[in-house]
Parts: sequence; C-alpha cells; structure tokens
Amino acid sequence: MKDSFLNKKLLILGAICVLTFICFRYTLNNQFTNWDDDFYVTNDPYIKSFTAENLKAIFTQDITKNNFHPLCMLSLAINYHFSQLNPEAYYLTNVLIHIANVILVFFLLLQLCVRLKADEVSQLFIAGFGALWFGIHPMRVESVSWIAERKDVLYAFFYFAGLLTYLQYLSSNKMKWYWATYALFVASCLSKPMAVVFPFSLLCLDVLLQRPLGKKLVIEKIIFFASSLVCGGAAIYTQHKTGAIASFDTLTLAERIMYASYGFVMYLVKVFNPTYLSTFYPYPYRYISGYLPVIYYAAPLISIAVVALPLYYTYKRNKAYFWIVAFGMGYFVANVMFELQFMSVGAAIMADRYSYVAYFGLFFMIFFFLNEIRKRFPAYKTALLVVLLCASGGLAYGCYERTYVWHDSETLLSDAIEKYPMRALLSYKWLGNYYLDQGDYDKALENYEVLTTLRAADARVYDRIAVIYAGKKEYQKAFEAFQKSLEVQNNVYKTYIDRSLVYAAMGDTTNSLKDFVTAYQLGKDQDNKENKAEKALSDSCFNFVQNKRFDLAIKEYDMLLNILPANPFYYFYRGVAEYSTDRLGPAMNDWLVAVRFNNRDVKQSASYDLCVAFDALGNDSLAVYYGEMAIGAGYDKMAPDYLAGLKQKKAQQQAGRINPQH
Repeated sequence: MKDSFLNKKLLILGAICVLTFICFRYTLNNQFTNWDDDFYVTNDPYIKSFTAENLKAIFTQDITKNNFHPLCMLSLAINYHFSQLNPEAYYLTNVLIHIANVILVFFLLLQLCVRLKADEVSQLFIAGFGALWFGIHPMRVESVSWIAERKDVLYAFFYFAGLLTYLQYLSSNKMKWYWATYALFVASCLSKPMAVVFPFSLLCLDVLLQRPLGKKLVIEKIIFFASSLVCGGAAIYTQHKTGAIASFDTLTLAERIMYASYGFVMYLVKVFNPTYLSTFYPYPYRYISGYLPVIYYAAPLISIAVVALPLYYTYKRNKAYFWIVAFGMGYFVANVMFELQFMSVGAAIMADRYSYVAYFGLFFMIFFFLNEIRKRFPAYKTALLVVLLCASGGLAYGCYERTYVWHDSETLLSDAIEKYPMRALLSYKWLGNYYLDQGDYDKALENYEVLTTLRAADARVYDRIAVIYAGKKEYQKAFEAFQKSLEVQNNVYKTYIDRSLVYAAMGDTTNSLKDFVTAYQLGKDQDNKENKAEKALSDSCFNFVQNKRFDLAIKEYDMLLNILPANPFYYFYRGVAEYSTDRLGPAMNDWLVAVRFNNRDVKQSASYDLCVAFDALGNDSLAVYYGEMAIGAGYDKMAPDYLAGLKQKKAQQQAGRINPQH
C-alpha cells in the first residue's frame, strides 16, 4: 500500500510538472527586455567573466544599483558562462527553478497534511491542487518569464526548502536540521531581500502545529530575527540611497493606509480572478473633486473584514479550523506586508511578482477547506472535482497566454499602456527607450511626448528627445529640449554630456568641450573615486568603437583627451578608430603614446598593433621590436610563426644591406 501511495504521489507530481512546463513553454522564445534585463545581464560587466575581481564585486557590492542579491547574480553569471547572450538558456533556467519550487511546494503541503493527520486521499487532494495552482497560476508569469526576476524564483527555492527542513527539525529535534534551516534562510536572503520575512513564516508553522509558546520557541527564533533586521536594514538603506523609496511626506498617512489596503485586497481578488494583469499598476488619479475612487476608501475595512471575520467565526465555531485560517492568512499577510506600499517603493501600487511566495498560505487554506467539503458532502465530490479541473484549465490557459506578453520590450510595455493608457508612465518611458535603441525615432518621440504632455517627463526623457531631434538635424528643438532638462533638474552632468555630443556632431568643438568640462566638474562623486561624466563619455566612446561608428568615437575621445591626457586607454581606442578609418599615421602616433605609459594591459594590444602597422609599412626592424614588446607584455594572441617570419624578413633585409649583390 505504501508503494501504491508513493506511485500515486509521483504520478500526480510528474503530471503537475509537465503541465507547468507546457504553460511556460513559450517563454523559451522570449527575448531580453529593457526592463532591468540590461542592468542584470546584457550590460552588466561583472557576470561576463569568472575573475576574482568580478566574483568579489558580486558578493560585496550592489552591482545592479538596485539591491544586494549575490546568489541571483552568480546564477546569471553561470548562465552567461555557458550561453553568453542567448536568452533561451536564461528563461529555461527560470522555468526549471520554478518547477523545482512546484516540487518543494508539493512535498511541503504533504508534510503539513501528515502533521495534521489527514488521510492519503486528502493529502493528494490538497498537495496536488495546491502545487498545481502554485505552478500554473497566471500571477506566476512575471516571476518566471522575466530574466531580471530570477531573484524571485531563486529566493523562493531556498525559502520553501528552509520551511521543509524546519518541519524536519520539529519532527526530529536534531540541530543539524535547525542549522540547515538557517543556512537556507541566509541563502534566500542573498537571493532576494524579500526573504527577511522568513522568521514570520516559521512562526506561522508554529501556530498551525500549535506549538506552545515557551522559552525554547523564543530562543530558536532569535538568530533568524536578528539576521532579518540586518538584511532588511541593508535593503532599506540601499533602496533609499538609489531613490527607490519616496519621502514619507510624499503621501499622507491616510493615503498610505488606503493604498496598502487596496493592494492587499487586489492580491486576494487575483487569486480567484487573475485577469487584467499588468507589469505596471499605477497609483490612482484623483477626481476633479479631489476624491479617490470609492474602492480606496473601502479597502481598509475590506482588508480588516477578510482577515478578522474568518478568524472570529472559526474561533467561535471550530478551533481546529481556526488554526488553519490563522496559518493561511497569517502566512499571506507576513509575506506581503512589506510590499503593500505603506512605505512607498517605486511608482507602482502593486506587482504580480510579490504574490509568488505569499500565495502558498492561501492555496493551503483554500484546498484544505475544499477537501473538507469533499469529505462532508460525498454526493458533490464529482461536481467539485469537475469545477476545480475546469478552473485549473482556465488558469493554465491564462498563464500560457500571459507568457506571450513577455516576448520582448515592445509587447511587454505596450500591454501595460493598453491596460492603463496615459497612466502607465514608466511604460511610456521604457517603450520610448526601446524604440530609440531600435532607431525608430518617430515612435520613440511619440511615447516621450505623452510624458511631456502630462508634465511627467524627467530630465533624461528631455535629454533623449533632444538626442532624437539632433539625429534629425533639428538642432533648435534639440537645444530647447536640453534647456527643459536643465529646468526640470538643473546641473545634471548627463545633460551636459549629451549636449556636448550634439555640439560635437555639429562641429562646434568649443561649446562641445565647454559642456564636457562642466559635466566633468559636476560628475565627481563624494569620494572622488570615479567621475560619472568621464565614465559616461568613455562608455559612449567605447560603444561607438564596438558599433563601428568610428568618426563619432574619435570626436568623443578628442574631448576626453583634451582634459584627461593621462589615460593610455583613450589613446589606444582612438588609435583603433583612426586605423579603422584609414588614418594610419594618427593611429600609430596614438599607439606610440599609449605604449609609453607602460600600462601592461594597454601595452600588449598597442604594441601588437604597432607591430602590424610597421609590418604593413615594410619597416621590419620596428615591426620585430614592437612584436617582441607585445610578447614581453603578455600578448598571447599572436600567430606562432608571425614573429618568426618578421625576424626572418629583418635578417634578410639586413643581409641585403651588407651584401647588395645578394
């Protein structure tokens, strides 16, 4: 009988995993988006090489300027190591981690049922449907089908594994399971700071299993809560530093309560009605009268009612059911409470991804009580099963369809704009950025101008509008947009950088250099370790070289070297751009200067390029000299017989001078 039950569990779990993969199958065709995928993968230098310096940066710095999640970044670095910028591998990894989470949820639900002394059929019913809905619910798509949200599925993996080891600790009372739980909790926090609520989830399990409140229970939680405070404090500091957290004065206390309550209610609603999903849920507009929509005023009362009434009713009528409700609602509240925008983070009032771990408690509670209905009313169990299968089919279809929205930046952002026209402001901005990168200036301008019309454009939007007009050679409009940018946020180094580039494109070197000097002065950070303006321009120069836009690269390197003449890299790359435009003389002069700095990295490539250039000019002696210099500096890409051939030509040339008759 045990073998039969095991086979049933494996068969059900296998079917759930297959169905989950089918629901997310189209995700493997999706592309990188410009919604943080650039910061996490495509433009992140730290994940692109497993050097000691990069690994140190991943584990000691906030390299995404968003939050500290080194295990997430390490997983992306592993993806890059094996597949570079092939998005399919990244999406496949996300899907597989999500399926691993489905498996963990299945066994976690089974363990809870065992501890509640449920029969085998009840175990399969609750664990099967609970894991199925966890796997195929449309609210899962944002977490799985977004590469930058790898942190969501990864932190959940360690989170659910930690809950399982905690249950094992409670059963065996062996400390190895206690420390395994703590290690998994730390790993979860290092994947995404949202895991700081893990200790509250442990308390919810204690409530469900009716553990007595005593000294042991308190002591065993101390290390968890202390670690949560450290991790949570670091996350708040990081987000405050990057400007993600709005000032508390931005919203009134009443508004914060209403917005948080609205989000709470909507997360509950979308358990059963996951429609009208969006990547961006904007804050509400006020009516002309100054009032908000009625739902926002009702939301605090609804929130209190949906939590308090079931607790009160079950406490009065059935204490066994009370502990189920206390666990389900308590777990849900614990895992969304810091995401309800009471402390406003970001420009959206809610996000689908915040439900990823939180819905576990609700799914357990829902299917526990549906199973009770099944047992109490056997005449309706077939009808109940049919309804649940139909509902599951609807969720699976909605999930599959939602993955198409995430195909690329255009489909993703257009969907949000379609759902919230003239309100999904960040979507207009990112869609404009997407079209600008694609070279479709008219569509980019169309999206940016929605923001200017609504007076919601920031300085960078005006900068990009200016760049578009400059590309169309409408310089007057470009400079008007730059002026708007400076009025919105005066003295921004990036605005002066962009304007200096427009002056350079016009051939006005005087004003171009003047703006760059201003940008350089404004771009110094507090520690004076790195000048933001210099980095922005040097990155722009390098990108122009990589994209074979050599004339623009030369103009920008001219500006850099005018005020920063001591950087060998700038001479080297300007030489590359000059050589690529058949300006051999200037290129060789720049490489000769670069070599004199005696920087090993530059010396390797610059001396090799000089070797090739002198060889092309027929100067075998200098070609050999710089070839040997390149080898001595550690250059290892030279063909083995190339230097030997040069030496042979040099010897023949010298022999010819000694014996002209030869």
